[in-house]
Amino acid sequence: MNLHFLVQREEQLSAITQKLAPTLASKQIIFVEGEMGSGKTTFTRHLIKTLSDINEVNFHFQGSPTYQRENHYHLKQVNLVHFDFYQVENNINIDLEDYMMDHCLIIEWPLNSLKKRYYQEALFIKIEIEKTKRIIDIQSQNTKWLQQIQ
Repeated sequence: MNLHFLVQREEQLSAITQKLAPTLASKQIIFVEGEMGSGKTTFTRHLIKTLSDINEVNFHFQGSPTYQRENHYHLKQVNLVHFDFYQVENNINIDLEDYMMDHCLIIEWPLNSLKKRYYQEALFIKIEIEKTKRIIDIQSQNTKWLQQIQ
């Protein structure tokens, strides 16, 4: 099952994140993919902002974790870790189990090994550029998660 969204302006991301944010919980993993400049970090910022609004928590986006690899967000409903593996070699073995115990993970530039390991449970968000628009494709083998987002 796939969900498709066409975004022409950044403000339209909130319509998607307002559907997704309430479904997030610990032990979930979201892979955000797309070419450089497609809007992965912008989408993640909007998602975390929506969660902070729901939880009535002050929001300060820490930016892309490209160099430090991870940013932590502590919210009432769920704690998040935002990873960026852009500069990580694809053949490296990364263990996320300790993080997943108490967090929802959002990973930009996910490694192939992680996508294979968490294929059955992860939410995959792919952002494609089409001229001045973005096509956001959300898919998962976990159809219950997708049904909640619709």
